[in-house]
Amino acid sequence: MRKLLQSQRQLRQKRLAAIKKGTVALIDLGSSKVMCLVVSLTDINQINSFSTGKSDRGVTFRVIGASTTKSRGIRDGEIYEMREVESAIRTVIQRAQKMAGCLIENVFLTFSTGTQKSNLISSSIEFMQREVTELDIGHALSRVNLVYDDPKREIIHALPVNFSIDNRHGYMDPRGISGSKLSVDVNIVSIQSDIIKNMVSCLNKCDLSLAGIALAPYVSGQSSLLEDEMQIGVVCIDLGASSSSISIFFRKNLIFSESIRIGGQHITRDIMQAFQISFLAAERLKVLHGGLMPASLDDRETIELPENNTDLYADRRTITKSELLGVIRPRVEEIFDSLRTILDSSDFEFLPGQKVVLTGGGSKLANILDFSSIFLGKPTRVAVPMRIQGLPASTHGPEAAAAIGLALNLAQPQDELWDFKAPFEHEGDELIRRTWRWVKSNW
Repeated sequence: MRKLLQSQRQLRQKRLAAIKKGTVALIDLGSSKVMCLVVSLTDINQINSFSTGKSDRGVTFRVIGASTTKSRGIRDGEIYEMREVESAIRTVIQRAQKMAGCLIENVFLTFSTGTQKSNLISSSIEFMQREVTELDIGHALSRVNLVYDDPKREIIHALPVNFSIDNRHGYMDPRGISGSKLSVDVNIVSIQSDIIKNMVSCLNKCDLSLAGIALAPYVSGQSSLLEDEMQIGVVCIDLGASSSSISIFFRKNLIFSESIRIGGQHITRDIMQAFQISFLAAERLKVLHGGLMPASLDDRETIELPENNTDLYADRRTITKSELLGVIRPRVEEIFDSLRTILDSSDFEFLPGQKVVLTGGGSKLANILDFSSIFLGKPTRVAVPMRIQGLPASTHGPEAAAAIGLALNLAQPQDELWDFKAPFEHEGDELIRRTWRWVKSNW
């Protein structure tokens, strides 16, 4: 646990150093696109958290550069061709730098992966009846067991989502509340460690320094959800290119998150194989003519398929819109059926809010709002991410939710377990512990 705390705190120190420099880059490393935003930061001297004496300060920001390129070398959220991914990152960084008129050194990274898992871990401490202090909070958090059975997984987020005092629940800042027992619930979000190692290695090869990292489903929810929705409970479904994820927020905290390895690219591949056309042609067909809800005229509406040959006298192939929908809908049903299974196991039905919010590039598919409302049986809306200052209109859409959320998370990060000072970290404590252990074993 101490090794994890040290590595994450080093990353937080890099974040603070990057903010002081005033300009950072945000990269959304996706399977369909790589997006980069360059933001200019201004310190507003606002205390952000109650976690440490040296709290992070709130910042305001403005987008001064933006660039997007087609993703290459990434499949199912993982790097398969290091050189291709490196080339894509260099492309967006160079374009964004040129637009911003500055040199980029520090990078904040977000990405999606189908290996994401979420676990809720609890711990508690007892003490004499008195007011809870900041040291007590750190003590309770230091007792959270972060030892994973699977050594191949890496913890990305460790979010305290609830504090309890003497079986009274729902405290967000328990300092000053009197009691004799303090409990804390922490949401641990982890992914396969090889994925993050490869991405960090790729950034290093591009001469970029990683200053922060956040998973896309988490930050997509931060940019797409309303404050009231996050307070009473809401599900954010991020429909990405190679993975789809569920993030549940309650009392403005992420309390559950999980993903599956099916996304919009699987729909495109189904169209490509069904009608024997190229991937790009299938993607265009899905965007322009795709849908999910059948209509009475679908059998009569014909769509001309693109041909690879140049024979002007060859017969043009056509399909009906009904045939296209017949290819798209089964795959979308598979995606939502898997997501519904995850949702049923998450105890979401016990939360006061029951709304579902769709985001990500897949949410732009025609009729998906009506389809998801019927399929999930819950009120649903398609989110447009929060508008941020300086962002070009061409890059403001559901597909940019992760990059926008990363900017919001950079400005006002949520407290995580490693932001709190633990008792054993005070100067001299560890030396005393080691000396006492030596005396016991050798006396």
